[in-house]
Amino acid sequence: MLKKSVLMALVITGSVAGLSTPAYAQTLTAPVAGTAISQDYKSALQALDLNSVREALLNIWSHGLNPNAYWSADLEQAASAGALSQSSDVILGIYLKALKDVANGSVDPQGLATDIKIKRKDFFTPEQIRSLVVANGGNASLILEQVAPQSSAYVSLREALRRLYPLFLKGGWERISPVNKELSLGVRHPVIVKLKERLRIHGYTISNLDDTFDQEMLQAINDVQTNLRMKPDGKISPGGRTWGFFWVYNGERLRQIQADMEKLRWLPQRLEDRHIFVNTAFSHFVLTDKTQGQNKVMSFKTINGTAQRKTPTMRDKVTYLVLNPTWTVPPTVFINDKVELIKNLDNEGIRKYFSDNNFEVYTSDFSKTIDPTTINWKGINPANVDFYIRQRPNYMNALGVVKFMMTNPYAIYLHDTNQRDLFSEAQRLRSSGCVRLEKPLDLAEYLLAGTDWSRPQIENFVVKPGQVMLQETRVNLKNPIYVYLMPVTSQLNSDGVIRFVEDAYGHNQLILNQIRGIGR
Repeated sequence: MLKKSVLMALVITGSVAGLSTPAYAQTLTAPVAGTAISQDYKSALQALDLNSVREALLNIWSHGLNPNAYWSADLEQAASAGALSQSSDVILGIYLKALKDVANGSVDPQGLATDIKIKRKDFFTPEQIRSLVVANGGNASLILEQVAPQSSAYVSLREALRRLYPLFLKGGWERISPVNKELSLGVRHPVIVKLKERLRIHGYTISNLDDTFDQEMLQAINDVQTNLRMKPDGKISPGGRTWGFFWVYNGERLRQIQADMEKLRWLPQRLEDRHIFVNTAFSHFVLTDKTQGQNKVMSFKTINGTAQRKTPTMRDKVTYLVLNPTWTVPPTVFINDKVELIKNLDNEGIRKYFSDNNFEVYTSDFSKTIDPTTINWKGINPANVDFYIRQRPNYMNALGVVKFMMTNPYAIYLHDTNQRDLFSEAQRLRSSGCVRLEKPLDLAEYLLAGTDWSRPQIENFVVKPGQVMLQETRVNLKNPIYVYLMPVTSQLNSDGVIRFVEDAYGHNQLILNQIRGIGR
């Protein structure tokens, strides 16, 4: 058994090799509740090397979990005294909980928020755990790595954590006090040196750490402002939101990453080789296809739900397309967005509004249409709406010229839009829950590849500006594709930049309320 002095000097593995185990290892709390272990899992784990369990639990920070919650001062004392085997049931129970927390998440997504539509997934069986123990020679760290999520989003956040966590151990980054002077291209000021240092920590290209606001800094600030959902102007104004970005403490960024990693643990360990991931925090769409020797990636902007009408967090799949779709106005949208406008119009204005927007009013069973001027618009409330408004297919239809239908019961799907100019905006939390796509025809072309619907045929078929169609056309997919919708508020991009956005949907704090934060 290693002596305590040697154990406490254990180096952290990974990209920060050489960094000593943090000081908190000397003041660990008692093991958390819920670590009792059943006989079948105990049997599966008994071949573990207990010293490797200690190392794995002390390094669990690399998965965004606090080592204090797993390795206590009592266990450290037992380790230094060579008595770990005497507490093997306790240790195996704690390690099993750590495996479950890394694989499935320590927070149950069900009931966390009404817009989270994901169920907790099943954990590995005792037989599967036994196989992992045997295959990895009882090395607890290797086993932990193999049960962890393997998605690119999760792996990249682990790397972001490895970059930022060592700074926290050294005291965190310096608080940068705002100055009462606008900073912009060409301006010189001593605080700019500190701002550049922070931008470099985030991964932005900053070649010169001098006191001049140069072109590289301008590009970085514009990117920061875009992520703040601002119209970028490349200026850091006194009292402005850009200063707020620099004021956020290192530990707060760690906890933001921690919450996002917890969300990603709710998803399958390995996402399908062919799938769509919509990050509703960044309003961004990515399609990945690794099937049949491909390595295809399609990426573009989205518009998704507001903080009041959130796009649900869910796993679903697109099963068919609708070309030239009609749009039946959801009751919530109708009441909130349409009635206030319509009730102030006279009969002629009502007819013109419905005609100009290609709207029709239908009975609740869609058996016949209703003259909109016969409805008492001023007396409408949610309890007495017994009709629907449907918009005929046209280029300015709210769903645009194509929608991608999923299987959920919440009327959430992907679609084109008539507000195509909004994709140039940084603030794209604008929908009533569905996801609007910047490049819907690119997605349609991909999903219909190998069928009679080539790109030219799709473009010829969809309605053109000024045209109105009488009906929509459904096209079933031979190969449905899984779709993930989730607000991940931090990410490490391929350009090496760690980016953060505001948690507009409020999931992060709900998660952090239930787990022990890192960065404290």
